[in-house]
Amino acid sequence: MRLAMLAPENSPSWGGVGSYIYNLVKHLTQDVEVHIITLDRDVEDTYEKLFAGDERIHVHKILSVPLDNIFLSNFRFQIAVFRKLKKLHKLYHFDLIHSHSGHLPHFFSQFQDIAPTIVTPHGETRGAARVWREAKNKNVTESLSLLASPVIEFGTKISLKRADRLLPVSRFVLEQINKEYGLDINHKAKVVYNGADTSFFVPEDRKTSKEPTITFVGRFYAIKGFDVFVNAASILMRRGYSVKLLLVGRGDTKRVRKPLLSLPKDSYTLVGRVKYHDIPEIYYQSDIVVTPSRYEACSGVIMEAMSCGKIVIASAVGGIPEIIDDGYNGLLFQSENVEELVGKIAAVIDEQVDVEKMRRNARETVVNKFDWRIMAKEVYEEYSKMIGDSWRNANSDNN
Repeated sequence: MRLAMLAPENSPSWGGVGSYIYNLVKHLTQDVEVHIITLDRDVEDTYEKLFAGDERIHVHKILSVPLDNIFLSNFRFQIAVFRKLKKLHKLYHFDLIHSHSGHLPHFFSQFQDIAPTIVTPHGETRGAARVWREAKNKNVTESLSLLASPVIEFGTKISLKRADRLLPVSRFVLEQINKEYGLDINHKAKVVYNGADTSFFVPEDRKTSKEPTITFVGRFYAIKGFDVFVNAASILMRRGYSVKLLLVGRGDTKRVRKPLLSLPKDSYTLVGRVKYHDIPEIYYQSDIVVTPSRYEACSGVIMEAMSCGKIVIASAVGGIPEIIDDGYNGLLFQSENVEELVGKIAAVIDEQVDVEKMRRNARETVVNKFDWRIMAKEVYEEYSKMIGDSWRNANSDNN
């Protein structure tokens, strides 16, 4: 089986799509020859380096973009795929193309009739756009995404209709696509969740402070609720809780520091973006991982933290309630309800919940339901079905 994987994020540490692609390719069976078609960006943990020496994986960098060019690089990559994918297909004869909505790298090439296309929707733009409209502290990338959202929505709808198969990352995404775009895609869709590598994200503690460490991992964007996290931490400290904050993510760190000015300087550590293989160390230093998103399709961060046996407190939005059973393997709070988040954090610190049992349940949930080996097997089964259907259709046309 020869697969073309369209990868708009050439690094697992660059974003959720980048991590998804890295883990999927890593856990696919050996009979899949993967051609990762991606861009060239100045980061350390690129697919080319991570998969070096693996003969079944080939990386094709078809576009070079600056590290800080986030918004416009999507459109440029779409054009590059249109120009290069058919030429690569003539060389390698792909059986299947796997692409990703949101970035839509396949948008123009989907009209070239190259090979059957599977699309993984990692979310839907209309729900995210509503959050951006209401957010007061969105950054430049979010503002540009909001401005372009009508065009993105139009392109997304066409893409979803033309895709041969869809693998949304949560039931929430599947339901939202049907509702928001007026489509009925159930007949060609199967929910395959994001996942975590449970052999890489393992329970371990390497605490360096006596105070509880509360961690935020994600983009420092309004849609991720970073301001909610900071406000909750500020209230906790004013109420006498001695805590340490660990802030890890991608974004304008200078801009991020502004809301932190109200906190004691020794109460937080702002790390910024870290390499994917350094992420477990972040969780090992954490007691509580908070995901206060205003919109979330299926959070890989939540699964990784749970795989490490950490207490996760997350907003009950999007696909998060499909992962966390409140009070069993983590805690949920109403999105933007800072007081409820403060109460949940305090309950963990004061041991008003069975912390050890919740940690065990978190780990078991990911091992049994969201391990990347399970998810990759499900995706592989969809690949096999698609190639089978393609082969049958080709043979019936010839008869």
